[in-house]
Amino acid sequence: MRVRGLWCGAGDAGMTKESVDAFVERVADAGFNLILPNLKQGHGRVCWPSKLFPSQIADGYQDFDLPRHLIDACTRHKVELHAWFIDFMEGVQHPNPKWAMLDKNGNPTDSEMLRGKRFNARWMCPARRPGYTDQWLVPLYREFAEMYEFDAVHHDYVRYPGDLAPDQYCFCDYCLEHLPLWAGYVTRSMPERAFNHPTYDREYLESHWEPSPRVLPSDWASLSRSEKSRFLLEEGFFEGGRKDLDHFFYEYRTHWITEFNRECANAVRQARPGMKISSAIFKNPIQSGRFIGQDWRRHAPYVDVAMPMDYRDHFPGSFDDYLVLLAEPIEDQKVWARDFREYYPGAAINFMFWEEEIPLKALALAAEFGDRTNAVVFFGQIAARLAHEDRELHDEIAKWVGFGGAGDLRDAQRYVSHKREQFFSVPSGGSAPAFATRLRVFADNPPKSYWPKEKLERLVGTVERTGVDGLILFCEGHLHQYGLWETARALFV
Repeated sequence: MRVRGLWCGAGDAGMTKESVDAFVERVADAGFNLILPNLKQGHGRVCWPSKLFPSQIADGYQDFDLPRHLIDACTRHKVELHAWFIDFMEGVQHPNPKWAMLDKNGNPTDSEMLRGKRFNARWMCPARRPGYTDQWLVPLYREFAEMYEFDAVHHDYVRYPGDLAPDQYCFCDYCLEHLPLWAGYVTRSMPERAFNHPTYDREYLESHWEPSPRVLPSDWASLSRSEKSRFLLEEGFFEGGRKDLDHFFYEYRTHWITEFNRECANAVRQARPGMKISSAIFKNPIQSGRFIGQDWRRHAPYVDVAMPMDYRDHFPGSFDDYLVLLAEPIEDQKVWARDFREYYPGAAINFMFWEEEIPLKALALAAEFGDRTNAVVFFGQIAARLAHEDRELHDEIAKWVGFGGAGDLRDAQRYVSHKREQFFSVPSGGSAPAFATRLRVFADNPPKSYWPKEKLERLVGTVERTGVDGLILFCEGHLHQYGLWETARALFV
């Protein structure tokens, strides 16, 4: 493949000129020719000496100009350079909390509970004007383009939140006021007039849509936020008609994500003509348009390079299932992305190793609880790999559990995610076996040989057979974690 890309953290490059050069040299030596360092991070901090928002500079980058050193190193090593921005997900301490998305109760996303924990990020409303998009995010892109000759800037999280009840955002004051105006639910010049159709002479009520009657109920102004939110998402264009207002809600969100792409492209291209824009997007724009406002087919005039995140966790089934299923969306993406200048699918390294990693974590947890009943299930899924790496530990576990058959990976996933309480009962009086601590140490840092390197080989081979011109991997840190540098070098050099 002509393009071999790698998402990476800003910290991966270190904080000296020498460490940055060594980092880029290592990447280039492994055959990668494009990197995407994360320079606007998930907590909202930026990794360059921003003059626009100096209070948001991440620690250490006030005086160390990482982007400048990356440009120098990537030029020497002939590596393409894209500045990776986390767009609409910010830290909970953003200076302008009034710009945040709100749910039907007026709460921001960091009030949500996700998998038993407080969600620790605050998503910002893409629609509000003036607001986060035009007062903060687009200016940051413009400043970066003015300051640095990167090959491209790179969108990520260019969407609404999907893991936090995607139908619940955004119902901030601005959206409650402007969605009805945007969708034509009232006439601006005579907002109190209903203007119902004079005849209703057609078989289907919805056939009378064109005269645009007043859609909002007469008592709209007196409704609470939650009542307005419910109406905008759950009611119908016509009283007594189909419950179809959700269509306009989803279109409103898609419109504003597309509008951000347009505004950002204008700013970047004006600041530095010739700088490209790339984007990390979800695998199916039809589905992501409905669930997260990201119908990325509409972004083509404003984005040059499409990089769909065809990660394993976006597919059902086993790793083998993933390799079979992966080819389908790639063929579809070739069509959906035909108006972009470039298209390269992305894959995540860490998700490849669920079969080896999750049962190992579950087994270590079960041993700590003295939970022999469930330990036998998890042990059966990784016994062979464990025996290859540490025969003595394997034999101790086998003796403790009285080795039986393998279970389902989903059992291990639930066990780890929910700390067993919701899904499993542990016999009273269970005590941790003597090897529990040693198993925990092994599970926290398995030897690199524990991970089957052929999984990366099979993944790359699957993508190559689709005939695409490139592949972007997430991420540099996982090449270290799973000991894959030499495997990558053998594949790409």
